[in-house]
Amino acid sequence: MAKSKKPQAPVLLGEVDLPEGVLLILDPGLARFWRHDAEPASPRKKDPAEFDLRLTGPDAVAAGSAYDREFDARFLFDRRDPREAVDHFARFAQEQGFDARAEVLPARIPHTERARLALEHGGGLGVVKYNGLWAVAVGALPRGKGLRVVGTPMPSGEFEGRWESIELVVDDAEEPVGTESVDGVMVEHGQLLFAGLGPLGHFRMWEPLDGLADYVFSGEDAPALAKAEGASDLGDGLFGWKDLPMAQVGEKATPLQERIERESLSVGVDYRPHCNLARLNARLRVSEEDTASLVLDGARVVGCGNRWGDGVFTVSRDVDAQGRTLRVRVELGTEQRQRMMRRLRLLQQKAIVSRTILDDGEPIRFAERMAPSRPEDSGWAFSSGVEDAAYMDEPSNFAVVSLRDLVARFKALEPILEAPEGALYRLEGTRFVPDSQ
Repeated sequence: MAKSKKPQAPVLLGEVDLPEGVLLILDPGLARFWRHDAEPASPRKKDPAEFDLRLTGPDAVAAGSAYDREFDARFLFDRRDPREAVDHFARFAQEQGFDARAEVLPARIPHTERARLALEHGGGLGVVKYNGLWAVAVGALPRGKGLRVVGTPMPSGEFEGRWESIELVVDDAEEPVGTESVDGVMVEHGQLLFAGLGPLGHFRMWEPLDGLADYVFSGEDAPALAKAEGASDLGDGLFGWKDLPMAQVGEKATPLQERIERESLSVGVDYRPHCNLARLNARLRVSEEDTASLVLDGARVVGCGNRWGDGVFTVSRDVDAQGRTLRVRVELGTEQRQRMMRRLRLLQQKAIVSRTILDDGEPIRFAERMAPSRPEDSGWAFSSGVEDAAYMDEPSNFAVVSLRDLVARFKALEPILEAPEGALYRLEGTRFVPDSQ
């Protein structure tokens, strides 16, 4: 009888205040691209100017939905070549029979206004585009009380220790009658920030709140480098300088980095200005649950590690019969995400490969998955079919190779990678088929 997976109790991660009743969910490591009420230009000086376009005409929304470039089908945001965007949409509308066109706006739409437009377009739940990235906004939430953010752990088993979901709880006593979802919040630093729309405008990244910064480094050669450069031992394998005035950071960093490059030292450096992001990360590093809170303009916000890494994550909201939001949920440990993690883990493992394939250029014609002999072993063994018995009996005729490298070279392997132990395949044309021998 199969052993059932034991459910885990939800964990309180913090409370969020929403002065305007609007929640925004985004990756805090991408927060410098959120320009709030300012000109929504990229903070990177090397990035070219961008433009926003509005779709107009009797069929504007229908055409925008079919065009499927934005969550809010009435706009095209962050376009670097407005003329090309206008012409491309015009060709699409004409081909599809829509009476609609795109017009370049004389002024760009700030990110806060985009959030309100997304809520309007999505009926209270929407994706907000900011400098080509995605956040999720949820509206019509309670303003006068802190709302709990809770993490629901995965059941015991393969992915135990990760979050199944992270939720903002509005009312856990009422049973939902429906669920609405959007895709989704874009994550590139493995973290999520739950914040009110207004308070988010006070989040500062790379801008020291006190004019100070820490400059730290670590690695195999770090102790000797610290001694040579007069840096302090900060504990936990870290060396460097804390509480440096911004004007002095370069005085320490430049010679240090030049020495690292000149001597090819095994050292990693980390610049930590005393900004909101640095404070959040400092608290996350010492948190058992990988969660931390900040206060922005008098309102609490919650940041946490999502425990699954990067990607685009679906956000759902449960509603009651009156359409009132009961919960807002970031879907993390979905079946799709689990399959993706299994595939990534598998690609990091090794396979046994005949040297007729590696050295002589023969294709993989036979694939067999055996029981793995150690954790890094995928169980896969590949041969070309030209090997005789004597060749197969000589261990030196085979090599252990990264499965990722093999798949990059032999694309036909991709569909069979997750086959069970005992599976046998042979190459037939351009694909592998089960081998019955």
